[in-house]
Amino acid sequence: MPQFTGQLLAVNGPIVQVQIEVPLALAAFLQQNNEPTPSPVDGMALIDTGASITSIDESVFIKLGINPVGAAQVGTASGRHTQSTFPARVVFPGTNLPTLDAPRALGCNLSGQSVIDRPLIALIGRDLLSSCV
Repeated sequence: MPQFTGQLLAVNGPIVQVQIEVPLALAAFLQQNNEPTPSPVDGMALIDTGASITSIDESVFIKLGINPVGAAQVGTASGRHTQSTFPARVVFPGTNLPTLDAPRALGCNLSGQSVIDRPLIALIGRDLLSSCV
């Protein structure tokens, strides 16, 4: 399980290691067509209780070959924006947390962000957090 010390929380916030995978339907389609399934993308995620929807860096979707499935209007500190949505699976290696499906994760730009010298690739929103209680 992730361990949150006072100092770690003060410096980095609530973080957890994640692997982002292609959704099961895409993995099955690739397997049926004898195509390789892309390897998961590893990185860190910030648990963002202020976010209603999980966001994943768009570069992750590009690496995994996942196309957008829609768009969503989102409100941020800089105003309202339209962002693409993508399906993904979120794995929490080394924990007892379940693997979670994110059918409509927001694509976002987290480039250049890192935590504990590892890339920050996701913001875990309340949509996925609600599956962990």
